[in-house]
Amino acid sequence: MPLADATARLPAEAKADISYVQASFEPMDDAVRPLVERGLLPRATYVLPDGTPRVPADHAELLHDTGGNAEAVAGHFRERYAAAGGDPARADEEYEAWLSGEYGACLHMTSPEAIVTKSALMDAITALVARPDPAHRGWCATLRAAVGALDALERPFAAYDRERFGGPSSRDRLIDATRKRFPEVWV
Repeated sequence: MPLADATARLPAEAKADISYVQASFEPMDDAVRPLVERGLLPRATYVLPDGTPRVPADHAELLHDTGGNAEAVAGHFRERYAAAGGDPARADEEYEAWLSGEYGACLHMTSPEAIVTKSALMDAITALVARPDPAHRGWCATLRAAVGALDALERPFAAYDRERFGGPSSRDRLIDATRKRFPEVWV
């Protein structure tokens, strides 16, 4: 397996994105590259134009949690995912998504718990805005809390991510657009 998906490479002209990635992500540790190539740890979230793969700071956290046993990472991910309230039937799918490295583009921490929390918050915000009731204080408080929690969990994203992932990011759709649509909730 390659160290990164081809779409992870930032365009050389994306200067602001390159600066963001250099400031927010670490170079992939040479020691874990073989584990990434074997599909045991996540691929790089981004690749700089010079070819440097970049990963979030917690890239090898699950490996450390297993005492360095790379073969135990998958099971450990699934256990933590289910313990955090994730649907066990989706654990394999979410593990594969985690291995893609793409969760690093959107989450400050790419733990199974953060993945479950992000999904739950996205579902809650989607349900709330589908049945808007800004005149109701309870609805406003619930929306404000969910958007605030998702905002704290998510990274700002690179501008290139909109092209890479084929449209607006979850931040664009569920945080920024929600705040713009319901400004009275944040006054």
